[in-house]
Amino acid sequence: MNNNKASTRHGNADLLQRFSRALMELTELPRCSMPERWLCEAVQGFANIVGFDAAWWGQLYLPSDTSSSIFSPSVMMDGSLGLSSSFAQEWHSISGVDRFAKASISYLGKAVRGGHDDLPNTDCTEVEAFCQRHDILHSMAVTLEFPCSGMLFFVSIYRSKTSSEFDRLDAVLMEEFLNHLAYYWKQYLAKIRFDDLTNGWDSYALSNRKGELLYIGKEVRVALERKYAGWQGSSLPRLISDQLSTAPHTLMSNEHKGINVHHCGDLVALTLCSHQRSNVLSPRELSAARLYAQGHSHKQVARMLGITPATARTYLRSAYVQLGVSNKVELLSALRQPGE
Repeated sequence: MNNNKASTRHGNADLLQRFSRALMELTELPRCSMPERWLCEAVQGFANIVGFDAAWWGQLYLPSDTSSSIFSPSVMMDGSLGLSSSFAQEWHSISGVDRFAKASISYLGKAVRGGHDDLPNTDCTEVEAFCQRHDILHSMAVTLEFPCSGMLFFVSIYRSKTSSEFDRLDAVLMEEFLNHLAYYWKQYLAKIRFDDLTNGWDSYALSNRKGELLYIGKEVRVALERKYAGWQGSSLPRLISDQLSTAPHTLMSNEHKGINVHHCGDLVALTLCSHQRSNVLSPRELSAARLYAQGHSHKQVARMLGITPATARTYLRSAYVQLGVSNKVELLSALRQPGE
């Protein structure tokens, strides 16, 4: 008995050390040179705590009416480990009847476990065939609300038919790890985007130069869907992707709103913005924007306002994004008051 207790204590200590190391590695990930690899490396780190054969993660968009049992969630940004490139597309065809996925959506923050052999009559034959095709007999998922985005964030891990099922300890560890992962992911995104912007997370999106989404807010998703009929997936519409190299510019989604496309280092940001609304700018931003639109350089604007050139550039950059403009002519038009 003493040997068993000693072995248990040793096992618990080893698990605690691995869990602690994995959390510390999350804090180091912001130094990663490729932002599109952040989530992949974060999920890979969890494999050192709870083993799995494959994983899938991303953002979920839910229809406005989820009261019906046949609603179909959509994955708008995703990545995977050990799964085929067609996995997400195939899942969308069965999302309306996948009760495991809907259970995870129903119990936010909780790890939902499932094995299709031990859940009789829970899914249709299409779901069973899908699981068999991708060899994902045992599943465990955690779905969280991504704050202020209007979207959900999820991570699912899978084991094949030759592996054991996930247990309660696995579930607790995943719940705790995902809380940390989501926190650091938002912190990382916050460092990439302009900190002085007032736009909420729901009106913001981020992609790499190929148009592959790293993050998308609900309002941007809705605007893109309206402008590009039939668009759905984890990459920007082709017409936008082909124009990313020419940013900054503004896409017109309708007569009231536009989508400003601008570079964020090696990435591309999309910000939903309203036109003709200079009142959204702070007094200092508005002053800088008006002077710049009148033909002054940013250095002249800085001298006239008694601020540094760097601060002047920050004010102007914020004004461009919030007004949805990409040049001085558009800026002047956006600042013009009715009747001028």
